[in-house]
Amino acid sequence: SLQTLITLCHYATSRDSRFFPVPDAFRPERWLRHRDTGDTPGDTPGDTRGHPAGPRHPFASLPFGLGPRSCVGRRLAELQLHLALAQV
Repeated sequence: SLQTLITLCHYATSRDSRFFPVPDAFRPERWLRHRDTGDTPGDTPGDTRGHPAGPRHPFASLPFGLGPRSCVGRRLAELQLHLALAQV
């Protein structure tokens, strides 16, 4: 039906151990993109540092939503993060 409401529980999906190993641990490095070049010493394609090998699922985390009804403040929040990190 066109009137079906679909909701997403971000808290639950962000703690799915299939996509986020040790989901309740503070691991900011989990958001770094995986490099396959192996051009950095000690950083080989097989070295995932405890993270699953291969690409991360693109929809594993959607903190701002997706599509035409996504969060209108996304760009502002991202800009604030960049400015805050630049101050550190």
